[in-house]
This record gives sequence, structure tokens and C-alpha cells, in this order.
Amino acid sequence: MHELISRYIAETVRHLKPAERMEVEKELTANIQDMLPDNPSDQEVEQTLLSMGSPSSLAAKYRGSEQYLIGPATYDTYIMVLKIVALVVSLVSLVFTVLSFFLSPSDLSIFGMIAKALASIFSAASSAFLWVTITFAILERYQVKSDAKDWNLSELHNLEEVPTREIKKRDSIADLVGLSLFFLFLGFMYRRGNLLAIYTQDREPIPLFVADLLRPYLVGWMLTTAIAFFVAMFKMARARWTKTVLGFSAASDLLGVFYFIFVATRWNIYNNTALLYFNLSLEWWQIIIKAACAVLLLLTLISIGEDTYTTLRRTEPSGSGKVPAL
Repeated sequence: MHELISRYIAETVRHLKPAERMEVEKELTANIQDMLPDNPSDQEVEQTLLSMGSPSSLAAKYRGSEQYLIGPATYDTYIMVLKIVALVVSLVSLVFTVLSFFLSPSDLSIFGMIAKALASIFSAASSAFLWVTITFAILERYQVKSDAKDWNLSELHNLEEVPTREIKKRDSIADLVGLSLFFLFLGFMYRRGNLLAIYTQDREPIPLFVADLLRPYLVGWMLTTAIAFFVAMFKMARARWTKTVLGFSAASDLLGVFYFIFVATRWNIYNNTALLYFNLSLEWWQIIIKAACAVLLLLTLISIGEDTYTTLRRTEPSGSGKVPAL
């Protein structure tokens, strides 16, 4: 089969539910072959595919014109992300709630503790449902608008095989789980910053940070983490690297690392007593933090460079002998 036909079909069925893809692929392959003569030229293949319209518009015809909040193209991903996020957020919220019973005095009865734990799970799951649904609804609307571009020869040759720039699902899942855990950790720190401390048998716990000074920065950190979470869902919904995905991903990564550097170099948030416990002066601690920030920034730039290469690298020449446009 001509490579352009393969790419066109692959891009079309990508917008459909997985259960529908195989049947539509067979039907579409047969229809295209019927429209072409035996041993078609490259120009005949191009004109036939152009006459059929863009893959997204053709996929919409197979789906019908029904209205929806989360469309078929992203519904399965939406359900999977919702399950992962709801489960992780609920479990971590439960753990933090139970820990709070032991780390701080409480006059609640056992039934009161159970009720509070169940309430925390319900609240966490409800929040997960709300934000995941809102995010995918926005992505759905964005996807509809992004398909309004002209369908022409340049767009046809810009189609590429899915595996060449595919975003692995397990990487997206790992990002979502990690960001969910980190967001909840930040929330826990905001409420009980003094619990992150040095614990010894013969003295009172020594907090690592000055909680009142750290708390305002945690709000901004939770905001940057939420942005990174939404970008991770966007990447999972798109499932492959494009210039748009790269732009959002790079911006989110740089925002996160620069905000970390900003917070980490606020020297007044560190508890001097904790530094003395490790036999560190503030000057030595500043050197360590600055070195760690430099390494983190370098690793982030390398990661962005790898993503850029994956997005912009050229694929194998198409059947017409042309290289897909970038």
C-alpha cells in the first residue's frame, strides 16, 4: 500500500474509538483502492486523498454529528486518566488524613475518624473528577478548533506514521501519578509544614523550614504543578509529539524549574537550627542549593532538547519521494 494512504488511514482512525478502528480501517482501505486505478501514480494518490478531505473531518463523518462534552477521540483516554487520578488522589488523601490522627492530638471518636476519612476520600475523588473533566472538555474544544486548517498537499505530506513521534502512554501515566502525589504533598506541607522535621529520641523535632515563610511559596508551587498536570493530560490526549505539544511541554517544564530555583534560593525559609544539626553553615547550604539548581536546569534543558529532536526530526521519505514537511 502507498505510504501516504497508510498515513492517511492511520490518522483518520486515530480520531475514533479503539473498538471502531479496525472496521473503519478495512472499509476505508477498500474505498480508497476502489477510487484509484491499478498501479496509481503518486499524483493520483495525492489527488484522491485530497478529495476525501482531512482525516479529522472524515473521522467526524464516521462518528456522526452528535454533540458531546468528551468526544470519542479522547473518551477512552479521559476514562483512564480519571480512574488513575481519582485512585491516586483518594489513596494519598486517605493516608494524609490517617497520619494527621497520629501526628496531632484529636478528640474525635473512632466513628468520627472514619467519617472524616471517608469525607476526605469523597472530596478528593470529586475534585479529581471536576478538574479532569474540565481539562478534557477544554482539550476537546481545542481539538475541534485546531482541525479547521486548510486541507492541502502540504498538510497531506505532513502526516506521518504514529510510532515516529508517539508519546508513550506509560510515560504519561507516570507523569500524572507523580504530579498528583507531589500536589498532595504540597497541600499537606501547606497545612502542616512543621511536620517535615528532624526527629530524634532525646529532643523536640527540628523543622526543616520556617512554615509561615514557606507557606506563600507553596501556593505558587501548587499552581505550577497544576499547570504541569494539565499539560500532561494534554500530551496524553494528543498521544504524539507536535509543535503545539512541544511548546506547551517545554513552557511547563521551564516554568516548573525556574519556580523551583526561585523558591529554593529564598534563604530565609530554611531553619538555621536544622542546618546546624547537619553541621552546615548558610554559606555552604547556598553553594549546595545553587549547584543543585544548575544541575536541575541542565537536565531540564537536555530533556527539552530530546523532545525537540523527537518532534522536529524528519521521517522516512514518503512514497512520492518527498520528505514530509515540518
